[in-house]
Amino acid sequence: QVGDGISTSSRINSEFFATIRKKAGNFDFNALVGQSFREDNSKNINVSSNNLAFPTLFNVIGRKGEPGASESNFKSRLQRFFGKLSVGYNNWAFAEVTGSYDMNSRLAYYYDFDFKAISFFYPGASLSVLLSEAIPAIKNSKVISYFKIRAAKSKTGNVNLGTQALENTYGLGGGFPYGSLVGYTSGNVLRLPKYTPEFVKNNEIGFELGLLKNRINLEATYYTQNNSDQIVQVQYSGATGFTSALLNAASFTNDGFEFDLRLTPLVKIRDVSIDFKANYTYQTNEVTQIIEGVDELGIGNANYVIVGKPAYTFQLTDYVRDDQGRVIVNSSTGLPTVDPVIKPFGHTQPNHLIGLNLNISWKDLTFSAVADYRGGAQIYTGNLGTGMDFSGISKRSAQNSRQPFIMPNSSYWDGSKYVDNTSIYMTGGYNFWSQATNQNANTNYLVSGDFWKIREMSLSYNIPAKVFGFTKNAIKGATFTLSGRNLFMFLPKTNEWTDPEFANTTGNAQGVSGLDNTPPTRIFGATLNLNL
Repeated sequence: QVGDGISTSSRINSEFFATIRKKAGNFDFNALVGQSFREDNSKNINVSSNNLAFPTLFNVIGRKGEPGASESNFKSRLQRFFGKLSVGYNNWAFAEVTGSYDMNSRLAYYYDFDFKAISFFYPGASLSVLLSEAIPAIKNSKVISYFKIRAAKSKTGNVNLGTQALENTYGLGGGFPYGSLVGYTSGNVLRLPKYTPEFVKNNEIGFELGLLKNRINLEATYYTQNNSDQIVQVQYSGATGFTSALLNAASFTNDGFEFDLRLTPLVKIRDVSIDFKANYTYQTNEVTQIIEGVDELGIGNANYVIVGKPAYTFQLTDYVRDDQGRVIVNSSTGLPTVDPVIKPFGHTQPNHLIGLNLNISWKDLTFSAVADYRGGAQIYTGNLGTGMDFSGISKRSAQNSRQPFIMPNSSYWDGSKYVDNTSIYMTGGYNFWSQATNQNANTNYLVSGDFWKIREMSLSYNIPAKVFGFTKNAIKGATFTLSGRNLFMFLPKTNEWTDPEFANTTGNAQGVSGLDNTPPTRIFGATLNLNL
């Protein structure tokens, strides 16, 4: 067989803008207005044949029967009008407003001149006050070097659609209706003739503070985001001729705090200087709406979008439990029962993020290290965990020396009520780990996704020019560095499986690992930089 293809693409960009600056007394005015245009074109043509007349001549012309052929053409245009007005007062108070008006061809057919259907506007505004300049007591302070408060409000629009993605297209159907007659079949995704853009409304407030001649710097920000009309693919009744539909559906909110601390230098004693930086972020989100009449939406990989819960939430099976959360076991065999109904457990996005950066210098030596922490999320290791349990190489399958044991946190029905199980041993012993009773309970493989990592460490030495002797006119110095990345990882005891950052997909449905994951690696290196 042979296949050949050609692909061409082009992009045309243009931008025009004008700026105006004006000073009037204590006021400074800056204005900007502009227009930009972008056009994207692409064309793909492919021909092929899997029935060649001459086995060694790989050319479509030497074929039997009709060749396979395909062609695609895409064109999209984006035109934007934008503006900004900034006002400053006496170099301590600043205000700014912005606005953008987009006209995007992906929102309607390219021949549709209904500009309301293809255009949208999104503004923004910000205000900041430099208190260390505005208030004399702070300006003359020996402790406070810099103090600024700020607030901002903005709206951002986005078109999350492919080019010409508003039409329900048809393609050739193989052997349809019969013989060599040509027939067509529709795609499986129902598309609507019009969509609205996705919008993100953002509000934030914060401050920046510098102390002791800016040796101590602290920044803090609180923000809220309201994301609306997210374009997502939802399941549809197959009776309609489509298995899914592309809709303006999901809406959710984000809230968070961000803190940034810089101690530069933390310590300064003769030739020793120590700098330290740290940042902390707390983030959370909640799904507020999907579509009318729908409270949850599966996006695959055990990930779900559920109204009232974070995005994204796992839906997993668990053991049948009593009203106290204990696993109910059979009073004769000691074996639990798996509830086939999936329930929400955990979420894939971390709530807590910490970053640490340490830099130590002594004469010509410099040591640096970067570490970070992620906490509050969970990972599901179903495919990996069941495989290791089945083969008997997991840590949990070696519990109790592979002998019969009492199911932890279990209860049984004594004829009138559920009581603690302290005497009924599980039959089968080691066989339990390879049985469906164990492997079908997904929550056995739901563990904390928390971790600490030493991301990078390096040691550098600045080699002075005199070391190079007679070549010092050519080589003015050099730096030699030893470095390592992903050196150490610290996990909670519940995670006996894998690195939480590795998932079996790069899409939204994160937090799931499998047997075919690429394992984490350590990287070591050395570099020599010459200053010529």
